[in-house]
Amino acid sequence: MISIGLPAVKTEFLREALQSVMEQSYNAFELILVNDRKDVSIRDIALSFNDPRIRYYEEKNILPVTANWNRTLAYAQGEFFVLFADDDRYHPDFLLTLHNLTEQYPSCDLFHCRVARMNAEGKVFRSTPLCPEFETGLNFVLERLSNRREQFAPEFMVRTEALRAAGGFVEMPMAWGSDDLTWFTLALRCGVAYASEELVFWRESGNQISRSGNYPERLEAVINYSAWIEQNILTLKGRTQEEQSLLEQIRAVYRNYANHQKIYLMAMHACQSTWKMHFRFFLEHRKKYGLIWKWYFYAVVVARHQRQLKP
Repeated sequence: MISIGLPAVKTEFLREALQSVMEQSYNAFELILVNDRKDVSIRDIALSFNDPRIRYYEEKNILPVTANWNRTLAYAQGEFFVLFADDDRYHPDFLLTLHNLTEQYPSCDLFHCRVARMNAEGKVFRSTPLCPEFETGLNFVLERLSNRREQFAPEFMVRTEALRAAGGFVEMPMAWGSDDLTWFTLALRCGVAYASEELVFWRESGNQISRSGNYPERLEAVINYSAWIEQNILTLKGRTQEEQSLLEQIRAVYRNYANHQKIYLMAMHACQSTWKMHFRFFLEHRKKYGLIWKWYFYAVVVARHQRQLKP
């Protein structure tokens, strides 16, 4: 059986998301919906399906994002686990295709597929880059840190016990990068298997984790992300010449990846604040988070361009 965990926090697209699960061609699944906000609308939508495969839970208190993911994992009874989102959609053959992958690659703990990105209206505008059908964990990490990959939590299926044995989802501020680091942990053990079909429709609605929260928290997450790479990957010893080469490439790119994230956050902050607020933000945080003047001016240029584009 496959457990689909859904920590629901929004209702706008929830019914559509649930419907895409109920229409799966692979029927041996349970949908674990956790409502830690005790939102009556979420409860009504979930229970309106009247399907025994939906296991509905309400938590007493609002949990931090990663804690909510791990609480959802704790309820899972299936051999495999998927972390779904309340505004995305699955192709009817998502579970079947990834389940077939688990039989093709029985030594793997981590499986994923191609993703179609859609806008708030549900129109697909881009697909994620293709990946090899199988790749080693180090290659998986390198491709992500080299910015050659786009990946999203709902595209991944993991062996439930492997995820629990790894300690669940890695704690990060507001869960930024938590899924990445969790997949890295599992990938490094025995590689990653991939289905090239577009089986996940990820909605860019403006309400994702990557667009929420305050900027110091987000910068803190970038620092923690880099520290995790240093502690858990850069300390590895390559057993073969190929592994040594991949580790050297990871060492060469991981700081650039972190800097890219800082630049992105500064540009977003500049777009969402006044010039005075952005300047003050930069001065207050530049030493702690290693921000540099070149990034500040780049963010200002991006913000000016975005304002000019607005009608």
